[in-house]
Amino acid sequence: MAAVYGGAAGESSTASATAGGGKRWEDLNRDLLVAIFERIGVADLIAGVPFVCSSWRDASRDPLCWRKLDFRDWDSISLRLDRQRDEVLDFADLLNFSTSRAREHVESIYFPDFADDIHLLNISERCPELTYFSLPNLHVIEHKFCEAVSNLEFLKGMAVDESVVSREVLQHVNQCCKYFTELSVFAENVDEEKASIICKSLPALRKLEITNSAISRQAIITFLDELKALEHLDISGYENSGITDVVLEKASHLNVFLWDSRFELGEFMDCSNNEEDDWLLQRPCECMLDRKVMEWLAELS
Repeated sequence: MAAVYGGAAGESSTASATAGGGKRWEDLNRDLLVAIFERIGVADLIAGVPFVCSSWRDASRDPLCWRKLDFRDWDSISLRLDRQRDEVLDFADLLNFSTSRAREHVESIYFPDFADDIHLLNISERCPELTYFSLPNLHVIEHKFCEAVSNLEFLKGMAVDESVVSREVLQHVNQCCKYFTELSVFAENVDEEKASIICKSLPALRKLEITNSAISRQAIITFLDELKALEHLDISGYENSGITDVVLEKASHLNVFLWDSRFELGEFMDCSNNEEDDWLLQRPCECMLDRKVMEWLAELS
């Protein structure tokens, strides 16, 4: 693994080429190179940049380039690094390598979908300054998860599967992480009860994202009523029609409210006259349907 990740890099002929007699790529200011390399993925930092020239190789080793780690597209990363032995072992090696390069000052990390509470615990022990993580795995052991969170005093936000969204876990997060204000949940459905758990356990939330989920209208109202500090709510892609005039009025104070749905983006829209709160609305709002039919008939006459 070390040979692939830390191998010596040769000089590239393209790096020495000049464009119209201008400044050579390898002569770019190191701080500028680091600022650029901060924005590229770990695969490029390992298998691409270091092999351009010595100045690029030197800049790519700066810890600032490794503060934000994104492993979500694991298939692409492992293919690029030619590491398809065992995904768990390969990821563990790459995680160790990356955190070492960051000198354990990792700020954010997006885990691949197979990473679990053990990987989170590992990173929390090595990088206690972590401020954000995304862990989509639904097979997470709660007490291990809480153990990891206990190490993350500066955690500001996380993205987790709904299986972790329990009163005990969220209250633990609230107690251990005094700066915590951002939550993203990967959920199939969210009802009023689950919404209430989130609100009561994390009352200081400023940003909440629950996308592509079957979320009830009452759950949306609960978020808007109980999260007094909320500034950003993203429920886009939800599977039932729950946006009414009442919801829009309650959400008017938010800086960001994203709620586009396959219902609202379609021909018919739900309205405040329909008080149903089904998970999946099987037909459009009757009032809107009647109005559309009457408009269509008027156009024919």
